[in-house]
Amino acid sequence: MKKIESFNKPQIVQLRNEIDKALDRVAKEYGITISAGNCSFSGNEANFKLKLNTIGEGGTVITRESQMWDLYKSRTNCSHLNVGDKITIQGTPYTLTGYNTRAKKAPIQFKDSRGNGYKCSIMMLNLENSK
Repeated sequence: MKKIESFNKPQIVQLRNEIDKALDRVAKEYGITISAGNCSFSGNEANFKLKLNTIGEGGTVITRESQMWDLYKSRTNCSHLNVGDKITIQGTPYTLTGYNTRAKKAPIQFKDSRGNGYKCSIMMLNLENSK
């Protein structure tokens, strides 16, 4: 193991991989998810932001946005949908993940089959998913 004298981007990327491996072990032990977020660094100091979430029934990660969907879904024509349901946006299938109350133009959050996150407006969600 090489001692780090000063932080730089390649070292931070390598450290993130090592930190993620260590966090996976802890996450499995406690039945939660843990992810290392953004990192700010300069010289001799680096700060990673950690996000921890509990896991609900069916293995769904419980986030603030997923809880907000239940409160705000009545504002859409898609109140029949729940987090984890399949939706269609511009002909492509996605999974609904939540509602971001801080995003006025595109509060609807969803992900594709590879786990990449996306967002759209309420109108875009209603186009193909309303009852």
